[in-house]
Amino acid sequence: MLIELPEKFGREYKGILEFIVRDRKGNVVDHRIEPNIVKIFAKEMLSHRLPSSEVWDPDANSGTGAWEASGIDPDEEFSARYILFGASFDENHVPLDQDDPRYYTTDPVTGIKVPIRLGPGADYDGGLINAIPLAEPNRPLKRVESITFEPSYQPSFTPYVQEDVRAINNVVKLQTTLRLDEYNGFGLTESDFFTVTEVALAGGKKITSLGSECEIDPVDLFLDGDMVVATADGTDVITLDLTGTGGTAITDNIKEGDQIKIVSTDTGDLDQISPYYLVLSKLGVSVQLDRVPTDSNNVPITGTVGVYRSTLRIFSHRILTVPLRKSDSYEIECVWRIIFN
Repeated sequence: MLIELPEKFGREYKGILEFIVRDRKGNVVDHRIEPNIVKIFAKEMLSHRLPSSEVWDPDANSGTGAWEASGIDPDEEFSARYILFGASFDENHVPLDQDDPRYYTTDPVTGIKVPIRLGPGADYDGGLINAIPLAEPNRPLKRVESITFEPSYQPSFTPYVQEDVRAINNVVKLQTTLRLDEYNGFGLTESDFFTVTEVALAGGKKITSLGSECEIDPVDLFLDGDMVVATADGTDVITLDLTGTGGTAITDNIKEGDQIKIVSTDTGDLDQISPYYLVLSKLGVSVQLDRVPTDSNNVPITGTVGVYRSTLRIFSHRILTVPLRKSDSYEIECVWRIIFN
């Protein structure tokens, strides 16, 4: 079953991740193509984009029928807006390339470095393994800069009359570019570089500018609104507190299907393996999660906790077979193609 799962994802969402590297003169010096890996959250993102904000009520308008609110707002937070990058570097910002054990392991047969295997779920605290710190303009948050559609050609046959091959626009192409001046600047000289090791296609709240923010992780960047105080009782249900700042307005911001982050309300650490949980249902101030909040020793967390709503959703996540070096001498065009069968 573990073998069949990735194959199943491959058949449903096939795709290609393409990198085109150009020098200062615009010459292509490297061109790489790698298959993409689609996360389980891709299904969530697509399901939230499909429903309409209205449904037909045959009893409305004195029995003649009318469009009424469905109670569902197709939220653009679930649209792919960003291409996020992670890199292999140590605490001194020294590039590690394939010697970074967070990304690569040695194949016991061939003896060569190979990427670790990513699971289909929301691993690594819901984000990247080692995200490049974000602070504009030198550490840019890469937004999708171009969206186009491409055809694929498939046999028509039944139910079509003619048994020919027809083109259908079922390939979405999302693109962004790491420009020459969008250099991370880990070092102090032009010869310095960093190595792009992972890349992710993600959805999240619309961010126009980071302003003068200091270096931050994308996971924290996509936390939405103020912290909501809640009580954990050792079960998979937490109770939101309406007495805090914002009261009902803030707690209503958390809805069924959201991903939330549970933190300590002070400077302490709850020592969780992953602080991210999925909201299965919400009734008033009672929020049922996909699992019981526990610490790293599997002890249920009880007492007062802080809750943030997270809008970051990883559509696809890929560790590169070989890291890409980025300095102010190279421009890297990243193209993500997703084929919907």
